[in-house]
Amino acid sequence: MSRAYLIILILHLGLISQGCTALEYLDGSSKEEIKEFKMTKDEMHNEIERLKTENVDLQSQINTLREENQKIRDENEKETASMRDENEVLNEQINKLKEEGQRISDENQILAKKLTSLQIKYETISSESDESKKDIGKLKIKVLSGDGNLNSAKEMAKRLMKIGCKIGSIHYAPRSNFSRDTVYFAPKFQDDAKWLLPNLGSNAISKPLTWPSIFDLIVVTGKTP
Repeated sequence: MSRAYLIILILHLGLISQGCTALEYLDGSSKEEIKEFKMTKDEMHNEIERLKTENVDLQSQINTLREENQKIRDENEKETASMRDENEVLNEQINKLKEEGQRISDENQILAKKLTSLQIKYETISSESDESKKDIGKLKIKVLSGDGNLNSAKEMAKRLMKIGCKIGSIHYAPRSNFSRDTVYFAPKFQDDAKWLLPNLGSNAISKPLTWPSIFDLIVVTGKTP
């Protein structure tokens, strides 16, 4: 009976040993596959560490890019503010130039009006002068020497003829103590005498003719001051 018990025990141990071996290879994996699986886990661990390192590097690069981006934004804002200030200055200068241009335009209009007025006045005076010249040529004029020298009367006659006068006679005045050139005018010829005075000089005067005469104007030379 002891012998039979020993045989049963040996068989039982063999079954247990085989059962353990069967459990070990229950999933169909060999020792080499298990070893390969363990190596893959190491590699995955290394890969994870590598990715972590890359992530840290990427994060550092992102931070650097953010700083550069912020710096660029700050510079752009600064440049924009500077350009805004320059535009304000330019706008002020433009407004001043517009005001100056308007002022000059207004002054030009005023000057143009004055010029037109002066031109009209000049044309009127020229027209009156031309008419006076035409009339002065129809006048009867005599020239007398009032300083005792007949040459003075001759020179006066030449001056008068240059402005269109016709001289009817040259002679001595009744007296030779005239101190100024004098134009005697017959009635209705006072305006002609006034027109003639500027051509004689600033010292010349006019007086009405108080004695009968066939001449409209009588010019008497005075002594040269």
